[in-house]
Amino acid sequence: MRDLTSPEQAAVISPVVLPFSAVEMDYPDGPVRVTSLDRNITLTSHITNEPATFYGVGLLGAISDIQDGAENKSYGASLTLSGIPDSFAEYLREQDPHGRPVWIMMGVVDPAYNVLMVHQIARLNMDTQDVAAAEQLGVTVQCESAAVDWERSRVRRCTDADHRARYPNDGFFKFVAALENADLKWGRA
Repeated sequence: MRDLTSPEQAAVISPVVLPFSAVEMDYPDGPVRVTSLDRNITLTSHITNEPATFYGVGLLGAISDIQDGAENKSYGASLTLSGIPDSFAEYLREQDPHGRPVWIMMGVVDPAYNVLMVHQIARLNMDTQDVAAAEQLGVTVQCESAAVDWERSRVRRCTDADHRARYPNDGFFKFVAALENADLKWGRA
């Protein structure tokens, strides 16, 4: 409790509090915000830094142990979301979450569902997702730490072709090949 402010410490030791977890996933077509509470609450979005509705799904599913360490290797977690409406299945299947950020938060509300405190416990990148439609829709998202991205090589060349692959209308490097073998005269001729 040493990292909590005085009001947060008072909230935690209150006679009746409801702990909750919340997840904000930044999908390409828009964020998905859910909480383990049985109703919607408003929290500050990590994406917009503005208040946003986190939808209460009642049973968030499961969050695996969030691994962390000092070694330069892959750490991550697995998120299982359940109780999602079937109408949302197609939206999730169309999304490519790889490399997109996800925030995992833990917090406490009072019996009137006023948010007493909330803390981010992890910021990860989504890797893969598995959408399984059964009695109710379930989604399992594998996440990895940002450190994994540091290990990936990025081969970029200062050539016109490589630059135009990213920026088709930008001819910044179009004369680089001609300059490689150019005969330049320095000083007095």
